[in-house]
Amino acid sequence: MIDLPPADRPPGNLHRLEKRVSFGRMERLIGRHLHRWLIPLACGLVFFLVVALLIPYASSQWAVKKTLGGIVLAMCDFGESSQKDAPLDFTYCLFVPFIFAYLVYERRRDLDRALIKPSYFGLGIIIIGLLVYWFGLRAENQYFGYASVQIFLAGTILWLWGWAVFRILLFPWAFFVFAWPMPFLDPIIAFPLRMVMSTMASHILPMIGIPCVQSGTALLSPQDTLHGIPLGSRFQIDIADPCSGIRSLFALLMFSALFGYLFLPRLWQQWTVFLSAFPLAILGNLARVIMLVLGSIFFGSAFAVGTTEHPSWFHEGCGFLIYGVALGMEFVLAALLTGKWKHPADFPDVEHVAA
Repeated sequence: MIDLPPADRPPGNLHRLEKRVSFGRMERLIGRHLHRWLIPLACGLVFFLVVALLIPYASSQWAVKKTLGGIVLAMCDFGESSQKDAPLDFTYCLFVPFIFAYLVYERRRDLDRALIKPSYFGLGIIIIGLLVYWFGLRAENQYFGYASVQIFLAGTILWLWGWAVFRILLFPWAFFVFAWPMPFLDPIIAFPLRMVMSTMASHILPMIGIPCVQSGTALLSPQDTLHGIPLGSRFQIDIADPCSGIRSLFALLMFSALFGYLFLPRLWQQWTVFLSAFPLAILGNLARVIMLVLGSIFFGSAFAVGTTEHPSWFHEGCGFLIYGVALGMEFVLAALLTGKWKHPADFPDVEHVAA
């Protein structure tokens, strides 16, 4: 440091004035963020915690009413609220609130520059959400509760901050849909997928030298009268709902939507990767079924499949392996769409628009 002579040092009063100005600027900045973001955000967070975690909403398949958050935890087989027969298909829902918070944080610079102009249209949307919430509460239907929280979220953003902020947060808001378990889609989507899986496998297995007989959603080894081998003695694979592809489909859709939004600069590229989750889930589970058939032939059904209540480690391992391959295929597809792999910082500053 250079020690200035007394004549060159700033006067004490001027130095104190500079400190006061700097402190005043910081105080105004904190006050600006406090009134612009922190206070409305805290009020909105308290409201959502009350709606989702404190008010008993529906009993669904349980003997007592649970809050919306309690239903989500039970569907994910998490904690004391779970049941031993609760589906494990929706564990990914638990990660969505944290991903939502990250997506909002990722757009913090755009939010800081956005025009804050509260819209009373958002208050009308909140009222609609209250009506949907009340209807679901009376009907004890959690799906109306899920819809009402999505409506509340949109209305709150519009009412407190306006359309400019809502456009920036459009994708995080839409992404929050993945936080809600949708078991009612199982009978709608799972059974057609099971038929597709069994039909495709029944055509592919003979191509690789494994004859089979399709019976509904089941695949059985054919009867060999000459050698006294009965029907289904070598393998019997019944394609249940998890093996239909629906288990990995929802998680793949969530991942592909997030991946496309964060790493792909063009809207058509984001949609291509998002829609690729459908064929990848089908092809992945088709490969899983073939692996189970091969495992049953070489090592026996107990080793390869196990039981409905206790699937074998080979059965579970095939699912994780195929899911990893599907994720890898999405990375490959993204690399083909962009020409080469890039980090988000390598792309030009483009506005994130999402489906």
